[in-house]
Amino acid sequence: MLIPLSEAGPRVAGGKGAALWRLAQHGVPVPATWVLPPDVFRDFLRQAGLWALAERGDHAAVHARILEAEMPSFEGVATRMAVRSSALEEDGKAHSHAGQYESVLGVEAAGLREAVRRCWASYHGPRAVAYRNGKVTPGAMALLVQEMIDARTAGVLFTVNPVTGSWREMAVEAVWGLGEPLVGGNVVPDRYLVRRPRRTPGPVQAILARTRLELTSETVARQDRQLVLQGGGLVDGAAEAPFARKLPRAELFALCRLGLRAETVQGGPQDVEWVQDRAGRFWVVQSRPITTRQELPRGGRTLWTRRFIGERWPEGATPLGWSIIAPVLEHFVAYPGTSARFLGGDPPLRLVGGHPYVNVTVFRHLAFKLPGGPPPRFMLDFFPPEEERTWVRRSAAPPDLRVYAAILGETFRERRWRRFRWNPLGNWRAWDAFLDELPPRLAALEAAAPADALAIATPLVRDYVKVHITSLLFANMAYEIVGPLLPEAARPALLRAPSGTITARVNAELWSLGHDPSRLEPFLAAHGHRSSASWEVFARRWSEDPDGVLRLARLAAEGPDPRLRLAREEAETHAALAALTDAPLRYAVGLTQTYLRLREEQRYHLDRVLFALKRKLVALGAQWFDDPEDVRFLTVAELDGALGVEELRRTVVRRAAEPVDRAPPDFLDGDEALAVAAGDAHRLQGLGISPGVVRGRVRIIRSPAEGDRLQPGEILVARATDPGWTPLFARAGGLILELGGMLSHGAVVAREYRLPGVVNIPGATTRLADGVEVTVDGRGGGVWVHG
Repeated sequence: MLIPLSEAGPRVAGGKGAALWRLAQHGVPVPATWVLPPDVFRDFLRQAGLWALAERGDHAAVHARILEAEMPSFEGVATRMAVRSSALEEDGKAHSHAGQYESVLGVEAAGLREAVRRCWASYHGPRAVAYRNGKVTPGAMALLVQEMIDARTAGVLFTVNPVTGSWREMAVEAVWGLGEPLVGGNVVPDRYLVRRPRRTPGPVQAILARTRLELTSETVARQDRQLVLQGGGLVDGAAEAPFARKLPRAELFALCRLGLRAETVQGGPQDVEWVQDRAGRFWVVQSRPITTRQELPRGGRTLWTRRFIGERWPEGATPLGWSIIAPVLEHFVAYPGTSARFLGGDPPLRLVGGHPYVNVTVFRHLAFKLPGGPPPRFMLDFFPPEEERTWVRRSAAPPDLRVYAAILGETFRERRWRRFRWNPLGNWRAWDAFLDELPPRLAALEAAAPADALAIATPLVRDYVKVHITSLLFANMAYEIVGPLLPEAARPALLRAPSGTITARVNAELWSLGHDPSRLEPFLAAHGHRSSASWEVFARRWSEDPDGVLRLARLAAEGPDPRLRLAREEAETHAALAALTDAPLRYAVGLTQTYLRLREEQRYHLDRVLFALKRKLVALGAQWFDDPEDVRFLTVAELDGALGVEELRRTVVRRAAEPVDRAPPDFLDGDEALAVAAGDAHRLQGLGISPGVVRGRVRIIRSPAEGDRLQPGEILVARATDPGWTPLFARAGGLILELGGMLSHGAVVAREYRLPGVVNIPGATTRLADGVEVTVDGRGGGVWVHG
């Protein structure tokens, strides 16, 4: 019943087998492989009386009965074998079915029958059925029986970068021994990025691959254990060199050239599983397409997210605070005409379960992917992981020009450019002008009667956002455009504020306060407006919690003097700038550094405005409530005096009883929470925001007030971080956040502290627990959970 792959051909070998057959026909090294055709599976189902159950879709019953049924006999074809699924639709361009079916390694002749049983049963298993939305064609699975390779190293090779979607880079992951622990997420691999030749005809590309491969980055991970073939099966043993790189440069490039051959044969980018034998030869055990034919998710229900905005309101928004800020933001981001025509007509912002959400449906239409290039990273951050993967895996995707045209039409009709400080070469000057005007305007706010405070503060906040919203855009664009133009080694020094962000400098003062608590009063006079929720008017400020500030200061003082780090980083930045000989690139780097500086500085000064406003609103609340801060449960419209005091008090009681969601979803599909998976139980996948690999124990921290629970070197896990969290960064060994982006506060400060960090791990604070040991890869965005 087992047919050699060369004789079986692609029609009966299934999706995985057909790919290996094509590779073998073109001389790509593939282990000796035999095919168990789908007809054998179909005959088995009929003889076991399971065909009718399978046709009815009673998959649970079929799965259970296969595990109990009498199996046909099979003869072994090698001393040790790997039995792998090869369903007829597996490894296609629309659906890969990766990891949905069973594979059994290290099989001896006596165990072949049981291995086949497990693989057949997995075709009707709950995981595979759910992946295929319940649609399972009875018997549509071939099996591959391969001769096992005694692996020195193994891993996966992506012929295009699977994280960014760029066709200029290949990504390689490698481990000691067999690759099964890597695929299962149990081992942290080495990770290499290799710049490849541009897409050219196969023969030309083969020639270029000899001369134009360049290692652009590498992350060498510690590996203590490996899975190897030994005696009659698989053995978990000690790794031969735990701290060594798995692939020397020459071997890495040889593997990459093999991957390019596979790409040429298969006609598109490939995800290749490979094994290197003890003699150093590479073998391809699987190759599947990376690109997808899935339609772009344009249309359908509105997509909402708190991924970006949640960092500013980590614990939710108060009714009054939100009713002040939301109209200001809507003034800049609402395009009602475009929304009504193409986006479903929903507003740009909403409050759900006490948490702000942004309508990001428009980015589904604005995003694009040039052939071979990555889609804009800052747009992808607004998409749930599955949509992000769809964008990355496409070879190209055009923008929706109708939406671009509609937005431009509204912009010109309403002269909306007047609302922004939109010039990227002059936006930072507009910020300097705002700072010059800020002291007298703040003084006017502080001198105003409580009832007049909003009339003064609202235009001030609007003028702030007029500059800030474009500063954020320019910072993201500059970081994304300039970063790839710089040498890998120079990026950390050049892509940061040259003298440190204002947050880092405040943290240096906090360190000094920890050594001399008598300086508390001048410290709070200068920085008491800081908080851990910078856009929430009623957030608790440092000056309102001096004991908490002293606790943070004591934590900061346990570390080294941050002023020494700032001085060292400034010297590194100046040296890296001096080494840049390209004048336009030096100018672009300088502009990027300016906007990275503004990213933190602007929020620092917004805190000043909102704290002054908070004091006025609390003074207003003192006229009506026993607890003056109860005013936060009202809205702006309810402060106009139309409601009597008793009605205001009843409103406060009612709203105070409304629950705030303690675990809000990151995304909403219309009104429904969108379930988002960040990976399997052992390997969580997010966005790497600060390079480096670190292994340590997890500490879940809900707010900076819990900072003393974080022990030195532990991995800080939180929903999001704002400036009030910064003292903990000097104490942590690594960072895992549920929310964020490449230029979120946590990302900017983590890079300053050279703290490996990963963001956008859904449910990290509940999926992980204190004391669990993890490895954080801040470049690749992976988090491995050990044990």
